[in-house]
Amino acid sequence: MRMSVHVNSSSSIELKTWRKELEDAVKILERLKNAGYDAGLRPLKGGFEVYVSMYVIEKDQELARKVCEVLKRMHEEAANKGKERRARAIARRWRD
Repeated sequence: MRMSVHVNSSSSIELKTWRKELEDAVKILERLKNAGYDAGLRPLKGGFEVYVSMYVIEKDQELARKVCEVLKRMHEEAANKGKERRARAIARRWRD
């Protein structure tokens, strides 16, 4: 399954995926929970979002390493596009 890395304005990170059907979202949620992740489910924009929060990411070294790789790419992209505020928010979390 694919999940996107999201950094919000307070520099908090979540892994997210969105599904239109509740059944599909519940299947993903169950797979994540069976893999040992404390994932959540919430309604969002005509569908459902499955998410893994920052504290869960921080507990798993391999997952944290992969997220850091993505954050590095996101930081470089934001910096190259002149999006200084976004680059700072990503850098703040990436270095923690």
